[in-house]
Parts: sequence; C-alpha cells; structure tokens
Amino acid sequence: MAIAAKRALRQAEASGEEMIDNLSRQIAALRKEISSISDAVSEYSGPTFDDFQHNAAAIAKEVRQQGQVVARQVSRQATYAGKAVQENPVPVLVALGTIALISAFIFTRD
Repeated sequence: MAIAAKRALRQAEASGEEMIDNLSRQIAALRKEISSISDAVSEYSGPTFDDFQHNAAAIAKEVRQQGQVVARQVSRQATYAGKAVQENPVPVLVALGTIALISAFIFTRD
C-alpha cells in the first residue's frame, strides 16, 4: 500500500507539473497574442490620430486666415459707412427710425 500511495503521489506531482507547464505555455501564448493585438491597434490608431491632428491644425490655420480677411473687409465697410453717415446723415436717420417703428409694432402686438 505504501508503494501504491507513493506512485499515486508521484503521478499527482507529475500531472500537477504538467498542468503548471501547460498553463505557463498558454499564458505565454496569450501574452504574445495580446502583444500582437496591442501592436495592431497602435499601428491602426497612430496614423488616424496624426491625420486628425494635422487636419485640425490646417483647419485652425484656415479659419485664422479667413478671420483676418473678414476683419479687413468689415473694417473697410465700416469706414465706408462712417463716411456715408458723415456726408449724408438723413438716410441713416430714416432707416433707423423705420427699424425702430417696425420693432415697436412687432413687440407690442398681442
């Protein structure tokens, strides 16, 4: 009986070592798979993020340039309007009066 118990113990130890070796190999394989998936995701998202940053920078630059153009145009138009008001203020007063009258009618309606 002692021999049978020793054999059973050895077999249990051997099967336990086999299971540990098996689990170690599976864990190593899973680590490799996770590493390859991580690399693939990194490769996929890297250029996309870089493209997004590049496009955002290009849009910001374009908006800034267009804003400068619009500011110059508004400045010119304001200058022309200021000169027109100084030369002939009557049409401006009539336009402002008309706007005030229409606004009064619209906001006092029941």
